Amino acid sequence: MKTWLNVAEAAEYAGVSRDTIYTACERREIRQARLGGRRAIRLRVEWIDAWLERHAVDVRERPDSSKARLVSARREVTW
Repeated sequence: MKTWLNVAEAAEYAGVSRDTIYTACERREIRQARLGGRRAIRLRVEWIDAWLERHAVDVRERPDSSKARLVSARREVTW
């Protein structure tokens, strides 16, 4: 796997849209590196994983509900 991912690759890896990655970067929710000042954004897989862990949804099954436990999982991207 590549060390540095661009926004499109990071979005595919995390299973979210590019806009979600851009928004997380703007809000400083996800660690990022900027190349050439503010132009190119690069992200490491470890940073994406940490962001996903912080934003994982954990809904436990209730006795009166048919909702199963939801565990947020990342998608594997092969290169």
